[in-house]
Amino acid sequence: MPRAHDTRARILEVAEREFATEGFAGAHLQKIAEQVGVRKTALYYYFESKAALYTAVLEGMLETFDAALGEELAGTDPPEKRLERLVSGFNRLLAEHQSYALILIRIFVDRPGVDASRVLPIVERVIGRLFRFYREGVDAGSFRRLSSRHFFQHLLGMTVFHYAAPFFSARVLGVEDVFATDVVAWRSDEVLSVLQDGVLRRDGKPEPQRGRAIPD
Repeated sequence: MPRAHDTRARILEVAEREFATEGFAGAHLQKIAEQVGVRKTALYYYFESKAALYTAVLEGMLETFDAALGEELAGTDPPEKRLERLVSGFNRLLAEHQSYALILIRIFVDRPGVDASRVLPIVERVIGRLFRFYREGVDAGSFRRLSSRHFFQHLLGMTVFHYAAPFFSARVLGVEDVFATDVVAWRSDEVLSVLQDGVLRRDGKPEPQRGRAIPD
């Protein structure tokens, strides 16, 4: 049923913005329904509860992340080349989907109740892709023997907060709009430069010395 499919897609689109702006607790189904142009009761035809709607929003967002990362990390290019694609693609995705970063921040802070059985497997795939990529880079001799877990945290920290706090980031950078194409490209270049300096193996750069064993 094309019309039903369009309505469901519209509900998810509006709900994504509402959850990003208000958080799970602050979002109201009535407000979502009004923006979609349907009665509140019509939402229950597609989603049995607010939690179910939020879970569906997270599923769609995480599946988009998973597909994008799979595309950027695929192929036989050297790890350093795939690192460039990863950083560029990650920034581009967060810029194109402006609600994503704020939803991610809210998940980390609010930890709303969702259907973990539907969301966690996708989260594990996304994180697993990045862990494997970094370990492959280490095994290939391209990356320093650092923790793949911290690599993931560095990438997340340098990108998600930047787009989740666009007004603050714009003031810090002295720009009008962090989502502008040229600013996104600038941010991608800066993040890549920091990561390259930290993770790429170069002649004369020693491997890190740790006082204790740290799992990769």
